[in-house]
Amino acid sequence: MNLDRYMEDCSQLHASGAGRVWLCRLLRPTLGKKFFLVFALLAATGTANWLAVEATLSKLQGMAALVNVTGSLRWLSQSIQLDAMRVERNLLRERAAVDAKLARLEAAITALEDGGVAQGIAVGGLPASLGMDIAAVRLANDKLRRHAWLALTGLNEGRDVRKYLDAMYLEGSNILGIADGIAAALTHEALAAEARFKDILLRLGLLDLTLLVVVLLVLRLRVVIPLRQLAAASRGFAEGQRGLRSGFRSLDEIGQVAYAFDSMADTIERDMLQLAAGRAALEQKQQELRKFSLAIEHGPVSVVITDAQGVIEYVNPKFSEISGYAPEDVLGRKPSILKSGLMSEEVYAGMWRQLCAGREWHGELLNRNKNGELLWEDTSIAPLKDEAGRITHFVAVKEDITGRKQSEAEIADYNAELERRVAARTRALAESNRELESFSYSISHDLRAPLRALNGFAGLMAENCQGCAKSESLEYMARIQRASVRMGALMDDILDLSRVVRSEIKVEQVDLSAMVRSVLDDLRVAWPTRNVLAEVEEGLQANGDATLLQAVMENLLGNAWKFTAQCDPARIDFGCREDNGERVFFVRDNGAGFDMKYAGKLFGAFQRLHGPQEFEGNGIGLAMVRRIVGLHGGRVWAEGKPGEGAIFFFTLGNLKLRGGADRA
Repeated sequence: MNLDRYMEDCSQLHASGAGRVWLCRLLRPTLGKKFFLVFALLAATGTANWLAVEATLSKLQGMAALVNVTGSLRWLSQSIQLDAMRVERNLLRERAAVDAKLARLEAAITALEDGGVAQGIAVGGLPASLGMDIAAVRLANDKLRRHAWLALTGLNEGRDVRKYLDAMYLEGSNILGIADGIAAALTHEALAAEARFKDILLRLGLLDLTLLVVVLLVLRLRVVIPLRQLAAASRGFAEGQRGLRSGFRSLDEIGQVAYAFDSMADTIERDMLQLAAGRAALEQKQQELRKFSLAIEHGPVSVVITDAQGVIEYVNPKFSEISGYAPEDVLGRKPSILKSGLMSEEVYAGMWRQLCAGREWHGELLNRNKNGELLWEDTSIAPLKDEAGRITHFVAVKEDITGRKQSEAEIADYNAELERRVAARTRALAESNRELESFSYSISHDLRAPLRALNGFAGLMAENCQGCAKSESLEYMARIQRASVRMGALMDDILDLSRVVRSEIKVEQVDLSAMVRSVLDDLRVAWPTRNVLAEVEEGLQANGDATLLQAVMENLLGNAWKFTAQCDPARIDFGCREDNGERVFFVRDNGAGFDMKYAGKLFGAFQRLHGPQEFEGNGIGLAMVRRIVGLHGGRVWAEGKPGEGAIFFFTLGNLKLRGGADRA
């Protein structure tokens, strides 16, 4: 078995799970386990000694108790005879004393038979070898009790009881003799038990001595000698014998120490070789350190090093150049000598809290140099910690940004001037909006009045000219009426478009599917003879202005209704699709369609791809759709082919509901 490999594997079993680690530790025969085994063996031997002594003493005590109780038989039998004689001679008036001793004699015999308490002594039963003797005692006792009763009864009646007293004497003597035999037998048994006890103690003593000798030999072979070898190898290695190794291997702690010493010696030998080979690398590191020191000394930024209490221990020449303080002016003092007094103390308090918490701090500080001039410094401060994690120093790196701050101030002044100009331009724009509103009002009122008058007078002239011979005049007046009506409608569209531009979006959740069905119902009522098949996708909702979206749907569906006038049946669809995660709504028809090369003109104001004699309209509706969709943050476009219908797409951005997130 390769002990080196085994010890290495046992120390690297964490990757195999905690169970393997504990199993390895359980099976490893460590010194603790060996000493525990020796202790357990000695403890087992001591326990055996104690149990043997305890058992022998218990047996001897039981024998002594039996001897005492047996002796009480002799004393009680004699005492009963004496008390009976005293009663006969009137020396003892009452027989209660005799009865009590008869009861005690009965209890002692019962205890000797089956075990129990007699005379206050707990005893076990007599050995089986004395069964005949105790039976004889029992018989003699019964006779003694009977003769004692007859004697005492006869004395009370005045009769001669001599024969009963003689019989009592005879039975008492019998009990006395049997008791002496039992006592002798018990004494012999006690002496034999004592001899066996001495023999057991002798054997246990020899076993203990043997175990001690074996333990001492094992300790010498497996502990003392290996430790001496290890100590000798350690002294020799310390004296310079680098190739000296202990060579001892075992799986206990001494083996581990020896293995660790040999491994350490190998490591030290390799390290010494590496140290010898690494002197050049160390010299190179020292050169790099000198370069680093020169970089700090001649760097373009200020460097300040303080202790943990903020007392300055080092400043580089750049610091002296910028601040005007020589090193001797600041060493032993705190950086607060640079304070300008123009910054909030909360800035310094927050900086100190962050640094004391072990975190870096970065910020801009307004300081004063030695001459009292203000200077801005972009400052970074980092804490330095020792191996225990305690802060020992702070390093501050500062860059003079006074010039940049001056430029920022100039830019701020320029921005303020620019904001003033924007405000003036905004006021001018507001004035222009008011003028536009006045213009819209003029269109709505000032221009609409003469149009109404023109239309009215043309109507009156048409009525007065009924029956006239010149049909051309009637045709001219009809054209004047149509032109005035068309101009009025055009003015209404222009006003609607201008209102859309000035509208404020009121965002709410809109059911577009329900809105489309409502617009289609209105169109069917207006043109009941049309055969139009409409398909509306259910459950389409979006966030937006309900009034403006109503205008979008009216224009798109109105166009689809208008341009399918020559189709039977006409088909109009409304739905939605996903395009790169964006919802795209569409209105599709099978109407007149258009040429895609003119698609760019569709959403311009007053732009038409069909003549008024084909389809009525002013070219304002799609322009209004584009502006409403734009107000919602979306876009609109169209696809079509002449004679094959058109499809209009639009999106609505991602407007949020007031008071909550978008629920569309």
